[in-house]
Amino acid sequence: MIDENNRLPLVQGVSRDTLISQYEGVLTLLKETCTQVADADLDRVVTFGHQNEKQATVRWGLWHMADHNRYHQAHMNQLRRWFQTQTDC
Repeated sequence: MIDENNRLPLVQGVSRDTLISQYEGVLTLLKETCTQVADADLDRVVTFGHQNEKQATVRWGLWHMADHNRYHQAHMNQLRRWFQTQTDC
């Protein structure tokens, strides 16, 4: 998702409903994948990364995705507070 200048691309011309639908689609895929992983699979070591390949367990990868989602959830909560403040004025 990084452009030729190593920056995240601007998202323009995409409706709110489309963004929400895409987000929900990603969460659905994650949930479906998690239900297919057995407990024994969680300690399996996998290699990931594009240039600097790294290794981690499947357990760590799932935890990392959940933690990263919580990080962005905090951003969304801040946006709600900002928009609420603007509409109260």
